[in-house]
Amino acid sequence: MDEVFIRTWTLPEWLEKKYFKEKDFYSVEELISLIEDLDSELEHTKEELEDFKSEVADNYKYVGMKEQVGYNEQW
Repeated sequence: MDEVFIRTWTLPEWLEKKYFKEKDFYSVEELISLIEDLDSELEHTKEELEDFKSEVADNYKYVGMKEQVGYNEQW
């Protein structure tokens, strides 16, 4: 069976410039590979976000205005 190719100029301009600027035609296999790479990157970013949220939840301490400016009622 012959390979199927997609012309990049039929894609939206932003998509073409961001991911498909190297060639005029891409095979379905190349598209699947790109989708897999993007999915992996997305999952990694989601994990980083969850780690950040967890870190903030574990370490956040509210600092009131008095503490911020060093106000002491005993002065």
